[in-house]
Amino acid sequence: MKKTIKTPAFINLHNDYDQFIKVRNYKTGNTKMYQNVVAEFLIWLEEAGITKIKEVTSTETITYFEYLIHRPKQRGAGTLADKTIKFHLFALGLFVLHLLETKAIDKEFYIPNHGTADQKPRNILTVEEIKTVFQHCQNEQEKALLSVAYGCGLRREEIEALDVRDIQLSSGMLIVREGKYSKRREVPMSDKVIEDLKKYIIEERYQLLEGKKKLEEALFINSKGKRMSGELLGDTLKNMVEQTQQFDLIQKEITLHCLRHSIAYHLAENNAGIEFIKGFLGHAQINTTYLYAIKNKKRKPVTTF
Repeated sequence: MKKTIKTPAFINLHNDYDQFIKVRNYKTGNTKMYQNVVAEFLIWLEEAGITKIKEVTSTETITYFEYLIHRPKQRGAGTLADKTIKFHLFALGLFVLHLLETKAIDKEFYIPNHGTADQKPRNILTVEEIKTVFQHCQNEQEKALLSVAYGCGLRREEIEALDVRDIQLSSGMLIVREGKYSKRREVPMSDKVIEDLKKYIIEERYQLLEGKKKLEEALFINSKGKRMSGELLGDTLKNMVEQTQQFDLIQKEITLHCLRHSIAYHLAENNAGIEFIKGFLGHAQINTTYLYAIKNKKRKPVTTF
C-alpha cells in the first residue's frame, strides 16, 4: 500500500509547496515529480518521529541523504541513480526556499549536494581517533598543530601563514588574516586549543628560538627557527599518525585538510547551525565538506572536545 503523509501540518506544507511549484512553473517530464520528492521526505520525517518542520536539523538531512543513496528503485533492481538523487536534493532545496519565504522556518536547514561517482571522498577521523593522535603527541608543537588543524578547522596554507600575534589568548580568538579569497575571519578557540597553544608558545617555541639572532613572527617554526612550510606541517601530521602505531588509522592517509573536514562533520553532528559552520570554516558554501563527511560517516554518536 502506498504511504501517505499523516501529519496535518505536513499535509498543509505539501499542498502549499504544490502551489509554489505550479506558480514558479517548474517542469521536468512529470510535473508531479517535485511534489512526490517532498512527500517522500515528509513521510520519512514522520517515520523518524519528527512532526514539526522546525525540528529538522542538518543531522536529519544528512541521514536522509544516506537514505537516498541506499534506497532501492521503486521499479527495477538496484539503487537510485546519481541523476535521480541530484533531482531529489534540488527539489528539497526549493522546498527549503519556500519554507523560508513563507516563514514556516526561521533559518534554513542544510540540503547536501551529491557529487559524481568518481569524486574521491576525504577521510574523516572519529573523535576517538582524534583523541588517540593527541595521546601519542611527542611534544607541545605537535599538540598545537593538531589543535589548530582540527580544533580551529584551518586550511594548510592558513596554518602556515599564522603568526604568534594571530593567537589572541586573552579573548580566545584565532585570527586568520588572509584566508581563501583573501577573506579575514576570527575563529573561536576552545579551552583545550587555548591551553595547547599557550604551552607551545610560552615553553617550546621559546626554546626553539633561543640563541637565534633574528626574531621570527611565525607561530609554527622548524628546528632552525624559521617558518614551517606547508609541506613540513603535513609531514609532521603524518609522523604523528604513524606514532599511534594503529594500522587502521595509518591506512586512512590523513592530511591536514582531512582534519578540517572532520571538525565540520563533528559540528554538524552536534547540530551546530549552518551559518556558524560556514563562518567557522571561512566557506561561502560547505557542500563539499558535508559530502565528504557523509560518505565517511561512522554510525556512532559523535561529540567534539
